[in-house]
Amino acid sequence: MSAHRNSARLSGLGLALSALLVAGCGGGGGTAPTGAALPGRASDAEWAALATPRPAPLAGAPRVSVGEVQILGEPTWGSPQGIEIGLGMAELVSAGLLRRSDVQFVERRRFAAAVEAERRGQSREGAPPAGVSPGARYIVAATWASVGLDSAFVDIRLSDAQTGAVLATWRGATAPDADPVSVARRVVSGTLAALDKLGERPAWQDPDPTAAPPGYRPSGVPDAAVASFFRGLAAEETWSWERARMGYQGALSAGGASFVEAAAALARTARLRNGGTLGAG
Repeated sequence: MSAHRNSARLSGLGLALSALLVAGCGGGGGTAPTGAALPGRASDAEWAALATPRPAPLAGAPRVSVGEVQILGEPTWGSPQGIEIGLGMAELVSAGLLRRSDVQFVERRRFAAAVEAERRGQSREGAPPAGVSPGARYIVAATWASVGLDSAFVDIRLSDAQTGAVLATWRGATAPDADPVSVARRVVSGTLAALDKLGERPAWQDPDPTAAPPGYRPSGVPDAAVASFFRGLAAEETWSWERARMGYQGALSAGGASFVEAAAALARTARLRNGGTLGAG
């Protein structure tokens, strides 16, 4: 890919992020600029409709949590505003696992922080309670690296959550100009392959096989949808429910029903906003 093409795509996503952040700056309890109309707020009935149940894990589904996702080299999409890129990618992967029934996704990062805050008696205004978590059996960590003009790879390490021992690894190719969603889906498919090496995944027919394809393929999710997803995530990190909803709904509007990660994150946000816990979100 030429330097000109890299620059054009980076600029495009940067502009999309800027526009979306400006559009959403007044939601979720923030103050609208002088003269601006207050953003719409979802009614309780609308929130209830968004809070679709979390997929029930199949018998024997392995309990998996997402650890660090590293991005090495210079990705064409740049760094999103409001969220660190590694965290954003880890949450894209988490949403991709959350929607599945052949794994039981365990929210480890937020849950651990919430438990510690509650133990210390710290204020968590607006945050959902920690609840009770089953605990992860496996932790997946991933690295995406561009290693040349025409080569890039995702490396997966599946570790025991208690001992830290690496139990399985996997590597899969991507395009150097892979979009963020396609990289996240490669991490999900690599996680499934690593679990299969251990014989730890029950059979399940994914209703959307493009969500974790066995080989690399561009996701087709436009930059504007990815930018809106990250905007929703940044709001959810501070428990700003309305802004999170607007971000994820904007991602679905721009990306369509094929942006399954945005749909999973939106439903999670609604469940948490409606009284769910981090242990079962």
